[in-house]
Amino acid sequence: MEQLNFSNKESNRFKMNIYRGNFESLNKENIKYIKNKILTQNIDSVILRIPTEELSNITAIESMGFPYIVTDTLVYYEVDFNKYDIKVLKNKDLEFIKIDDNNKSKLNLLIENIFLGYSNHYNSNPYFNKKDIVEGYKEWATGLIDERNGKLGWLVKKDNNTVGFATCTFNKVNNISEGVLYGVESFASGGGVYSDIIRFTQKYFKKIGITKMKVSTQIQNYAVQKVWVREGFTLKQSYNTIHINSLLDYSVLQKKSIEIYVTKEDINNYGKISGDMNDIHFDENYAKTIGLKGRIAHGLIPNAILSKFYGTTFPGKGTFFLSYKYNFYRPIYPDVKYKAEISFPFYNDRNKKYFSVVKILDINKNICLISYNDLIQK
Repeated sequence: MEQLNFSNKESNRFKMNIYRGNFESLNKENIKYIKNKILTQNIDSVILRIPTEELSNITAIESMGFPYIVTDTLVYYEVDFNKYDIKVLKNKDLEFIKIDDNNKSKLNLLIENIFLGYSNHYNSNPYFNKKDIVEGYKEWATGLIDERNGKLGWLVKKDNNTVGFATCTFNKVNNISEGVLYGVESFASGGGVYSDIIRFTQKYFKKIGITKMKVSTQIQNYAVQKVWVREGFTLKQSYNTIHINSLLDYSVLQKKSIEIYVTKEDINNYGKISGDMNDIHFDENYAKTIGLKGRIAHGLIPNAILSKFYGTTFPGKGTFFLSYKYNFYRPIYPDVKYKAEISFPFYNDRNKKYFSVVKILDINKNICLISYNDLIQK
């Protein structure tokens, strides 16, 4: 079964509880599994990859009730060395130096120069600190230097200047290599250096017995794809990256908590005001016949309690709701104590806008309700 797995590196990098998973289908079983995982593990963001043909079923993600973003489209290209003659290098003066612990620092400097502002799925997520993205590339690339375990890379020099790099993986069992991360300094672009890096790595892996090579990038990176096609690669697969921002633990401001306690009198009063006299709120016996423990509170009563908190406690006077969305998981019963945990994953000090997430928990810490609230303080 396809699974979501905790991403330790990304969680540490962005100070969030992040999980990852690749799913070939958005069927009911997988959606149920993802939703349950989010709720039980208090996940802040799921980085989900699905085949592009599954994007037509994205309403299945909508049904979970969590905010989400389609952040990019990843394309994979492949070349078969048995069917392709690798071209000779254009630049005869390039020098390829294997990366090791002694020159990793040069790789980090290259990444700082080359990948600053590079567009990928992390950039599309407003909750990911943009300053941490380049650090992620450094961590990713330096983690690909371990030749004994099928990971290696090269620094590329021209005229005594380091002008680019390549980091790759290879597997001699299935005879497949992958060009994971390539880069060329802007001052060296346009002279065929990038093409030569591709040709060098192709030749290297073919020489050690590898028969196929893969490369991947975001669909909008047209320039590198043009090079790949010229170097024998053909498009094989494409995937959409989706970030499900459930945000069940992350907060940029100090978290708050309040007690939620609804009385039978509250229910009676709300019924009179709203006109909602549904028997599930007023008839104990009827409520039990449909599987409830007894009469339950109207769903918007907790919203009124939260409105009081936002308007009078924090942010306080002058606070308006811009929008809100509720996901209900368990009923709220009268004369029972519940706890609301209130977090603020986003706050803009300039315009006093807040995005707040509330979890209402029962005595056993089961989630009864999650609300997403856009607020502004005037």
